[in-house]
Amino acid sequence: MINIFKKTILLQIFLFLSLITLTIIEEGLLPSEEVPSDFSIVEGILFLFIILLLPFMWYFLYKLKPIGKKLFVFYLILGAISFFVISDYSYDVTSLTPFLEFGDNALILLDGVILAFLFFTDVKENFK
Repeated sequence: MINIFKKTILLQIFLFLSLITLTIIEEGLLPSEEVPSDFSIVEGILFLFIILLLPFMWYFLYKLKPIGKKLFVFYLILGAISFFVISDYSYDVTSLTPFLEFGDNALILLDGVILAFLFFTDVKENFK
């Protein structure tokens, strides 16, 4: 069970890095029209904080440290808050959009799988 949990974390890391790569490729190869953004400093700080939290969260989850469980729950709460605060739904549809949407949905699904592992399986005993 722990082996599956660790592979799920590795899959989430791989998927996250793949999405970052796809986003960079999309911005570089498929130029789009610049749309003025009302991205505030608070939203930027929240986004940066979440991005900086991820490597530590993944490391502690993979090593089965109790702080990893707390960081993951904190990450989920921050993610939910940022979803409502950073609500920028105006984006251009490109040929990579279906892959980016699939990746986003897969990351959300993996968050749920990890949450289930942490609270509803035998893996929870390793985080005490």
